[in-house]
Amino acid sequence: MNWESVCYGCFREKPEDAAVCPHCGFPGEEEQPFLALPLGTVLRGRYRLGRVLGVGGFGITYLGYDLVLEIRVAVKEYMPSGLATRHADRYRVVLTGRRREDYESGLDRFLEEARILAKLQGTPHIVSVQDHFRENGTAYFVMEYVDGMSLKAYLAAQGGTIPWDQAMTILRPIMEALVHVHGLGLTHRDISPDNVSITSGGESKLLDFGAARFSAGEERSVSVILKHGFAPEEQYSSHGSQGPWTDVYAMGATLYRCVTGQLPPDSIARVHHDTLKKPSELGISLPADLEAAIMKAMAVKAEDRFPSMEAFLRAAAGGSAEAASPKAEEGPGGPAPEGGGAGATLPRRALTLAALILCAAAIGLGIGKLTAGTTAPPEGGASGPPVSAAVPESGVSEPDGGAQPGQTGYTNDYLNFSMEIPADFTETDPGSAVFLSSDGSCSLQVGFYTYWSGFPAYTLADAEANAERYVRHFIGLLQSTDITDYEILSQEYRQIGDLNSYQIQFAATESGGSTMGFLAAFLEGQNGFGCYNVIASCPQGDEAARETLLSAVASFRCLGPAGTSYRLFSDERVPFQFMYAEEGAAPDFEIRDGILTILSTAGSEYFTLTVNTLPLAGAETADEVFGQVTEGLDTVYPGIEPLGEQTTQESGEMAWAVQNYAFAGEGVTVYLSYSVSVWQDQAYLVIFTSSQEAQLGDNGLKTDIMGSLRPAA
Repeated sequence: MNWESVCYGCFREKPEDAAVCPHCGFPGEEEQPFLALPLGTVLRGRYRLGRVLGVGGFGITYLGYDLVLEIRVAVKEYMPSGLATRHADRYRVVLTGRRREDYESGLDRFLEEARILAKLQGTPHIVSVQDHFRENGTAYFVMEYVDGMSLKAYLAAQGGTIPWDQAMTILRPIMEALVHVHGLGLTHRDISPDNVSITSGGESKLLDFGAARFSAGEERSVSVILKHGFAPEEQYSSHGSQGPWTDVYAMGATLYRCVTGQLPPDSIARVHHDTLKKPSELGISLPADLEAAIMKAMAVKAEDRFPSMEAFLRAAAGGSAEAASPKAEEGPGGPAPEGGGAGATLPRRALTLAALILCAAAIGLGIGKLTAGTTAPPEGGASGPPVSAAVPESGVSEPDGGAQPGQTGYTNDYLNFSMEIPADFTETDPGSAVFLSSDGSCSLQVGFYTYWSGFPAYTLADAEANAERYVRHFIGLLQSTDITDYEILSQEYRQIGDLNSYQIQFAATESGGSTMGFLAAFLEGQNGFGCYNVIASCPQGDEAARETLLSAVASFRCLGPAGTSYRLFSDERVPFQFMYAEEGAAPDFEIRDGILTILSTAGSEYFTLTVNTLPLAGAETADEVFGQVTEGLDTVYPGIEPLGEQTTQESGEMAWAVQNYAFAGEGVTVYLSYSVSVWQDQAYLVIFTSSQEAQLGDNGLKTDIMGSLRPAA
């Protein structure tokens, strides 16, 4: 390998004159983080170091390259930043004070952990240590390099939650591996979505084994390493009795986070006042056995939990949550009770996890021009959720579980659904999920709905509350066809397969007297936000066409999370949530003291979004609040000038007072915008935008936020 042209971001060769790697995008002139070893450093004469993968309070992890085996590895360096720093030679580690005993104690624990983990080499679903050694006055692990994404990142990409069966597909292999690990007398003590990785090949692996031990002293390690929400109460004490039951709690909390989207309350707070709610109390549907197992795994007192991961697994698979493990197992409270039973096997999803995390190209869905006698296919080029026609006079009946004569099976990998399509229907563009009948009189379309018609549809309840708005918006799209009248025929909840749906049936009449019947069915998705929107249409009174479309809609099956450029922002530290289009790199979100700062993908803009928990004195409308929020603005920004008049904007079911400004600071003109609204009649909300571009009102991210903003779930 020619090291003069190797990228240290991925260890592949790149053109020597390339400033940025064409394979991974790593800049050739990238500086390493503070305290990190220089790019290209060779350790033990065998491991060449590349970019930093992660930095913690006790160590730095690098991408490495094994010069002997010629494979990529991960190299972790013991670097307790509170005790040591890098020597001026940029390689050696030196102490910053007199606490050598603490440093050496932590170093011994680091190497002891490495020796134990080396015994796990080859254990499925565990990232184990392949080598360990001392050098530069410190010590190093060499581990398998996992190319993938963390469960935490995957949850964020899926809108915050995933279905229970998918969560078990990811976590069950790790739970099984931990049975073996616990048999060796080793406890992980840091299980959370951060430390579970989903590889590009679809395999789940547990990372950072024993991280809680990488410290100079137990009390310090607890305060730095412990993950709130996932650590049981015994980890809050250096003298707490820890064992497999400790990992059981953390795994239960990780499962809870996956299926509910909520961070569990701290265990130490639950000792005095337990506020943990069952997933079913939060509206989450999952098997009763699994819910009972999760709640038992998260029992505050160790003796009330499963004493082993094996017992937890068995209960989650259908055995009694009260049953523990075989008699021989002992937990923190003594011998485990008898019983258990084999239980049922948890279903494993046929699709691979790799299919879930790979990003497909976005599907362009346009607007269908639908009239009683003239139907044209959607115009290409428009992106985003579908906007088009829909179907009949009565609700979808219960499906009979199979294709009907004259239907063709259809699967859309990006939107992740299957459906039986009438045989004479043709998809307008491959992958578009927009179908027209051979005579052009009927249509069928499927898309993932977020908030394109003026209201966000996080849930079916949103569709119910905004049914009339949806129909009005839809009819507005048909005005070019000279619609003279329309009528909502019915609104109801109906079951489609194992999914709930909310259906709106309506009819539209055009000037020639022809009437089209429509059905718009919103169905539960698995993204944690948004719904599928199945829309069908046929001439009113054509019973054969109506029955054909009803059968097609009844065959809809969700196969997993839908592909969509939209994502959900939700965080327990702020009282609101919103959806946003992730068309490029994801925005960076930072939260401090309840104020959300959003760095845009363009890099030249940022937003601050906050809710004042108390109303301003005497202010009730957005205009009145705006006046008080911006009072004294010219003192903060001397010379600031308004751009145009203050305007009122209706967005997200709220009225916003909006004013843009220009401010010349340090030779660069900066454009500011204040968007203010009254929040739930008791507070005010401010979106403050700053940019070097004048077109603040055209910003898509700001539009997304204002259009889909709502209280946190």
